[in-house]
Amino acid sequence: MPIQRGNTKHGPAKDDNLAQEVDGIVRARRDTRTEEWRSAEPPGEDQPKVSVIPERPDSERATSTNTSAAVEARSELARWFDRHDFPARAAQLAYVLRNRNAPEQVIEALTARPKRERYDSFGDLWRALHRGKDVETVRF
Repeated sequence: MPIQRGNTKHGPAKDDNLAQEVDGIVRARRDTRTEEWRSAEPPGEDQPKVSVIPERPDSERATSTNTSAAVEARSELARWFDRHDFPARAAQLAYVLRNRNAPEQVIEALTARPKRERYDSFGDLWRALHRGKDVETVRF
């Protein structure tokens, strides 16, 4: 049974070639061509300016800054844990962090939690430390 590709006019090999053509521009966020004649033409006078990173309204900027700070804080905490550390109780996680020379502030946050409280995953620990707020639900 042949695979339906919809109404595309090229196959997977051509898709890969097209993706490779724009890979440098996507990664560098600027034109990477050395010969000017290979670069795309800029928009005309009557056309809107095109930006790699679209501008967002001020209201979205305020929430995205808070979100990015929360994401950064979550990744900073997550770097001290491994996947096999969970499930565990707060006292066990504090012991693990002491052995890994984690910052005292992180260890104190764990020791302030009830010692018998059990965390099945890092997400459970994060929500317990931040009163139920989850970074992922705010970000998406």
